[in-house]
Amino acid sequence: MINFAIFKKTIKDSAWTIAFAAAGVIGFVILIVFSMLNIGTEVLQFVKSVGFIRKIFEATLGINVEGDISINTLFSVSFTHGMVLMLTWGTIIAAATRVTVGEIEKGTADLLLTLPITRTESFLSTTLAGVIITAVMSICPIVGVAIGIQIFETEEVVELRRYVAPTINFFAINLAIFGVSTMIGCLIHRRGPCVGVIVAVAFFSVVLNFVEPFLPDFQVIGYFGLLHYFRPVDIVRTETWPINSMVTLLAIFASTIAIGMATYCRKDIPTA
Repeated sequence: MINFAIFKKTIKDSAWTIAFAAAGVIGFVILIVFSMLNIGTEVLQFVKSVGFIRKIFEATLGINVEGDISINTLFSVSFTHGMVLMLTWGTIIAAATRVTVGEIEKGTADLLLTLPITRTESFLSTTLAGVIITAVMSICPIVGVAIGIQIFETEEVVELRRYVAPTINFFAINLAIFGVSTMIGCLIHRRGPCVGVIVAVAFFSVVLNFVEPFLPDFQVIGYFGLLHYFRPVDIVRTETWPINSMVTLLAIFASTIAIGMATYCRKDIPTA
């Protein structure tokens, strides 16, 4: 069911994008480690004293500043920082839409589908490549933390094992983003509008996560935001595995991929 020629071509076409994005995420996380070691505690003390700023800080970075916060907890911000999400999700969206809608827009999809493979093989091959790309981007934050604590001296012991659960949860939410992107890419023939819809979905999720602490009414619909199922700070602080959240995200991935494949296998492909 997997055509390894298409699989390798998909990986090869995205190789430079993945390399630059991964390097960017790792480099940025190293900067986060440096900044948290130098000013993290002082910033938190200031934030605690100003209620409004505290709410903005908590909503933006996902940190509840009440009580003691360890350096391990501060480093977990690496998973939800806007720059990390932008680079990670941008790479995943580009990979998800490259074949499903990119080839159609270029007018080469009909040529691709004349090869001696089924549409199911084509779809599954590119999906597997997308999952690999998603996995690579998902481990970048923990790699950045690991490199950062080797470069910079820390007074408190940093336990990398505490970042394993957030990394797997990050992989799950990234798979959900990949699944949604793939599904939308199979439903729309033009890459521009397709990416616009995907970005709108991601933006909606981020906005819900941001306004939830300020507007209690939005907590009712907070479950519709993907970031509701990704709380790395709480995971690191409590050292618990968010099984329910990860199952929900994987269910979103599986269902959107199934819809995307059903659509891709039946849709009419416009010729060049």
